[in-house]
Amino acid sequence: MNKNFWKDLAAKGPIVALAPMDGYTDGPYRLTVRKTAPSTVVFSEFYSADGLVRSKHLAKEVLPHDGIERPLVFQIFGKDPEMFREAAKLIEASGATGVDINMGCPAKKVVKSGHGSSLMINRDTAFRIVEEMAKAVKIPVSVKTRLGWADDSLLVEFCQGLQNAGADLITVHGRTYQQAFWGKADFTGIYELKRHLSIPVLCNGDITDYDDGISKLGNLDGFMIGRASFGNPWCFLPGKYRPTLGEILETMDSHGALLVEKKGRKGALEARKHLVEYLHGFPGVKNYRTRLVSVENIEDIRTILDDIRKDWPELLDKVPDGSAIPRKFEGIENCPTD
Repeated sequence: MNKNFWKDLAAKGPIVALAPMDGYTDGPYRLTVRKTAPSTVVFSEFYSADGLVRSKHLAKEVLPHDGIERPLVFQIFGKDPEMFREAAKLIEASGATGVDINMGCPAKKVVKSGHGSSLMINRDTAFRIVEEMAKAVKIPVSVKTRLGWADDSLLVEFCQGLQNAGADLITVHGRTYQQAFWGKADFTGIYELKRHLSIPVLCNGDITDYDDGISKLGNLDGFMIGRASFGNPWCFLPGKYRPTLGEILETMDSHGALLVEKKGRKGALEARKHLVEYLHGFPGVKNYRTRLVSVENIEDIRTILDDIRKDWPELLDKVPDGSAIPRKFEGIENCPTD
């Protein structure tokens, strides 16, 4: 447990992280990324601070994790500083590397409840949340937020307040609350922010892979990749690495098996949305994708993967033409994402 984790990591080179994404960055997803790109810091889905404290079932379900996942940061949301403090203690006890506060989710139901992006305007509450958590735990406390509500005019002031309250790292998504996930991410205000803070600062938004992140790094300490990692854990590797079809199928098998192992039939059903993202750019792919969204168990998954191997043995050592085609997710409100 090291409060200086983020500063120490930043001193070694750019920090590369998997962004927290609700409905995606569960244990199997994080393990898949870590096994593919071991230098990646992985963030969890976001969980309610109140829920973790009040529901032993939720805490027992989501906090246990495989050691291979570390460095692992759990993200939580809410508005009650005392609940954040107690949730941070639970996360620390789980062995996680750090705890992150969601101050950026633009989903209307989240903001209406006083959570997520609303904390950018309820600043006293935001600062108290960070302060309570920083005093309560020895693991680093970080914040993920946005440029601002309508523009970035108050970004520096807000983040200086977070730093003064005890934040050890800040990640900024390059859009405002009003933009949600529309338009193009702009990192100009984030570069300016870094000039005013002594803690590490990461950027996030529309980053497609490691090389793209490096090209946008500027004076920052690192970056997060979110939606571009769907079906593409190789995006965290340098050199625009593109896997062969054989590698893709092997990773799909592993990812599917992890989902079923950890979640049973629920995991098999969740595998549908995960595994369909891996397949692009070779003949008959539409048929295989159609079958994947109907799988019921690991046997169904492996039957489809075996069929691809049997149908296309000559392609297994080749890179599918569409495996690195960037996909647009503009307007998605699957929060927090990217």
